[in-house]
Amino acid sequence: MSDQIDNVTGQRIGGSDGPRKRTPKQPGTFRIGVAGYDIWPHALAFCDVLADADFVDITAVWDENPKHLERLVEATGATGYGSLEEFCNSDIDGAVITARTSMRCEIAKALARAGKHILSDKPMAMSAAEGREMIQAANDAGVLLMGGFNLRLWKTWQLVKRVLDSGELGQPFHLYCAYNTGMIPRSEWEETFDSVWTNPADTPGGGWLTHGDHALDLTRWLFGVEFTEVLADMRTLRYPEFELEDYGIAHYTLSDGGTALIASDAISDKERLDIIIACKNGGISYCLTPEPKLKIWGAPSLGADVVEYSVPEHWVVALGELTRHFVDAARNGATPPVTGEDNMRVMEIVDATYQSAREGRKVAIEQQTV
Repeated sequence: MSDQIDNVTGQRIGGSDGPRKRTPKQPGTFRIGVAGYDIWPHALAFCDVLADADFVDITAVWDENPKHLERLVEATGATGYGSLEEFCNSDIDGAVITARTSMRCEIAKALARAGKHILSDKPMAMSAAEGREMIQAANDAGVLLMGGFNLRLWKTWQLVKRVLDSGELGQPFHLYCAYNTGMIPRSEWEETFDSVWTNPADTPGGGWLTHGDHALDLTRWLFGVEFTEVLADMRTLRYPEFELEDYGIAHYTLSDGGTALIASDAISDKERLDIIIACKNGGISYCLTPEPKLKIWGAPSLGADVVEYSVPEHWVVALGELTRHFVDAARNGATPPVTGEDNMRVMEIVDATYQSAREGRKVAIEQQTV
């Protein structure tokens, strides 16, 4: 099997070796299920990266679409379920939800009723209100609800977090992010872009949200702040046949007086991720392509006034680390790196961002009690 992975879809370059046979795991290994094929790049990436992991065993998969279910069974060798209730009441200890966003609240509640821990892909819900419902259901059932923002598990951003927390760069006051990709097709075998990424019944946002919410979470985590106000503009530039935007840009004010500017789209011919962090005494820049490069200036404790790192890594690997933390939190009570509340806070920002775009004005971002 190829070790090269597509940056957008997570697919291994050159394809797979056919249906996967389950790797025998030690007795007592955490049993996990995969709920839904819809967000297929993430669904299949979880299946791939967890197949040989020693800390987890994929024992069940679910999808109400027979072809989607067949693909998940092929990717894992696990038992397939067309009934959500039967899936939730199977031998799993927890599940990762990779179904379309509009189904995640329902699936999370069903898992919670069955006493199963929940790792929800991002965005966690269609709105902050749905996110609060999911948090309440998990709390009532005494199970873990963890979010799926995997950038926190990248070695790059772990390093950036340590440098910022050291205080050597001084107060960070601005984050700029440009995250640009092409549109993702409906499935591996359907090239149409009429999909769960473009249908407002399935997702709360279009091309801007697909990756823009990563930058929202990253800013909250790196800066240790909340978002307080937004002015946003959303457009359909390349795909006017869809109701949801394929391009967007949003400017934010942060709780410490800082700012963030996040541009994201689904109209680019090649993937691009550029992030710049401006600090009082220096700064940080990162670019993903043509090869990952992280530059930090103003922190001489790193060995020079300007230090450049090359940190090859992939979000598929980060999904594995995310799941490792999920299992540890579920089993040992460790604090998860991304909580349900973190995901709800991001959805509060998202709700306000789309309101701003619809109404053409600044919108205050209100934080509700969990």
